Amino acid sequence: MTMKFGVMVPQGWRMDLADIPDPVQAYEAMTSVAQEAEALGFDSIWLFDHFHTIPVPSQEVTFECWTSTAALARDTKRVR
Repeated sequence: MTMKFGVMVPQGWRMDLADIPDPVQAYEAMTSVAQEAEALGFDSIWLFDHFHTIPVPSQEVTFECWTSTAALARDTKRVR
């Protein structure tokens, strides 16, 4: 048995992309973290399956989980 490690990718839910007003740049930031996690040897990347931000609802960029997961699969090769 081996231990595997994953990392949460910023997707806006925790206001982690709030300082990036352009959605394209926010997606590129999310992709960059996923690709860096893969390069560092992480086994998986994770996204929240929520449609609102915390601690309070806002109009910040928040990427939907399943579509983002599919897009990140295109942009990475090994992480799951």
